[in-house]
Amino acid sequence: MSDHALPLPAGEPHDRASTELRPGLQPADHLRRVLERASAEAPEEAQGHFLVLTHRGPDPDALGACEGLRRLIEVGFGYRATVATLGRIHRAENLALVRTLELELVDYTEIDLSRFAGVTLVDTQPEFGHTVLPDTPPLVAVFDHHVPPEKDGKRPDAPHKDVRLGLGATSSMLYEYLRDAGIQLDERTASALFCGVRYDTMDLSRNASALDEEAYFETFRLCDRTKIAAIDKPPLPRSYYRAIASSMAAARQHGPLVLALLGKIENPETVAEMADFFLRMKGASWVVVGGAFEGEYVLSLRTDRSFGNAYPLMKRVLGGEGSFGGHGHIAGGRIHLEDQGESTIKSVERALRANALRVIAPTSDDDEEAIPPEGRPVGE
Repeated sequence: MSDHALPLPAGEPHDRASTELRPGLQPADHLRRVLERASAEAPEEAQGHFLVLTHRGPDPDALGACEGLRRLIEVGFGYRATVATLGRIHRAENLALVRTLELELVDYTEIDLSRFAGVTLVDTQPEFGHTVLPDTPPLVAVFDHHVPPEKDGKRPDAPHKDVRLGLGATSSMLYEYLRDAGIQLDERTASALFCGVRYDTMDLSRNASALDEEAYFETFRLCDRTKIAAIDKPPLPRSYYRAIASSMAAARQHGPLVLALLGKIENPETVAEMADFFLRMKGASWVVVGGAFEGEYVLSLRTDRSFGNAYPLMKRVLGGEGSFGGHGHIAGGRIHLEDQGESTIKSVERALRANALRVIAPTSDDDEEAIPPEGRPVGE
């Protein structure tokens, strides 16, 4: 993905070649034809039924975009759609979104794949390591706004592929499909899409395009504002405050870089939350936070408004290990751990620390400053 891609005019296909659009054919019309073909070619028991998948532990943008695609398939095209997820949802706001809006999510491990005519991927792409994609039924559509990973040759392109590098949220893209198909948004779908745009663009303050702005205000006009408030300020578990304390103890500032490698963590969402938290620190332009969770080392990178290119920086911080993705000022990565032992985790963290310092703060190796509390060394 290019972090400097220009915003796209509303309603204009981003890349006719990648979606195989003929001149004058809009994305919603093309998608309809792709689904019609897939349904006609599927076994009788699977015709007219499509599976909507996203990445593990979906965030608000993934959840909102899935809900938007569900409505497009069911109300716009007259087919059935099932949204399935894999992995626990940890972050309090994400759980509140699912529960408050009563989103219908099925456990991926419990579905019968033979009952679907095709698979759609939302807010992710086949090559990303945090995404599950079955061999059958076929992949028919991809919707995303992240940098396309390098192809491994194992996954064919979907007949409908819409990857827009200039958008702040995949939910904005699905809003556009619904708008162009003339489908009225119901309160639940509008609320889900609003949350997707809101949290991925930080209320339009990060990576927002003209389409993101339109989606944000139009979905807010139609959403349930009482539920939106409940989602934004959910009760927080005690583990959230333990995570803040341990992150503060581990964080170090190296000039413009704040680095917090946390060892084992209770919640993988801690990594992204603390990356956002530390970016607000005075003097910080770059933040790298990581932690080990269930066989993976999870990493988040943030840059402030004065800098971009989080995606290529994440690639260099990982040093050829793991998988990663990102857009604009944010990026995330994962490294598979051979075991959960402390020595393995420490070895990964030493390599990440060395890479981050070399790439982001090469003159600050010896300029390490503990974060909490000012004037008191960590551990006292």
